[in-house]
Amino acid sequence: MQVILQNCDAVDISWLHDFLAIHGLGELPESKGVPVGHEGLVLVATKGGLSLSAATDLQTSPTRVDFLAGSLRHRLATSSRHEGLPKAAGLDKAREPLHVLDATAGLGIDAFQLAAMGCHVTLLENSPVMAALLADGLRRGRIAGGADTRAALDRMALHAVEARDWFMQLRDEQRPDVIYLDPMFPPRQKSAKVKKDMALMQRFLPPNEDIDELISQARQQARKRVVLKRPGKVDRKALPKPDFQVPGKACHFQVFLCN
Repeated sequence: MQVILQNCDAVDISWLHDFLAIHGLGELPESKGVPVGHEGLVLVATKGGLSLSAATDLQTSPTRVDFLAGSLRHRLATSSRHEGLPKAAGLDKAREPLHVLDATAGLGIDAFQLAAMGCHVTLLENSPVMAALLADGLRRGRIAGGADTRAALDRMALHAVEARDWFMQLRDEQRPDVIYLDPMFPPRQKSAKVKKDMALMQRFLPPNEDIDELISQARQQARKRVVLKRPGKVDRKALPKPDFQVPGKACHFQVFLCN
């Protein structure tokens, strides 16, 4: 899908080119609007940061990574180590900080939750667009966040790379305690609307069809467990069969223990 980068405030975006090695990336000056007929994505750079929109729906609020958002602070305030993702990752029983590898980082929300709870999180993101949004969110959060937010973000390290490539070059001393997999869910068939950010991501991030292979590779690299996030309620017929599952409100977590 073609991506156009629009620099609306003439800010320094030289750092973006480390992420946006996209064939055919078009860059528009501030004075130029999105070309008529463009149906791809529009990355907009302003003094307030980087955001992403679909060219066909520029009136909808854009997608951006914001680790200072009130909704995210509320999630952290109401999170428990004994439920959901923290429990699946083993934080309910951990006696020391865990090293978690988030192999499909996306918008970084789950990674930030784990980092806020003391984990050291390595984020892998194969999509250059998503990696750029993540890098921008990390940069802004470290500048404008409070002490607790900055401490959590300092425990997060982003790498723009495909998970399988990372696994292949991982040395034994670099192996994480936990590998977290949150592959792109297939589009919903139900009538209820998908959240705006997820709907946009589904347009340019294809569903991962090689989950079994990815789980197998992850289990060879993780020291303690692999956690797979899945939509909906606990799946009693899940294959490959997890060691146990942790329910959630809109999703559940399948846990594969490693020897």
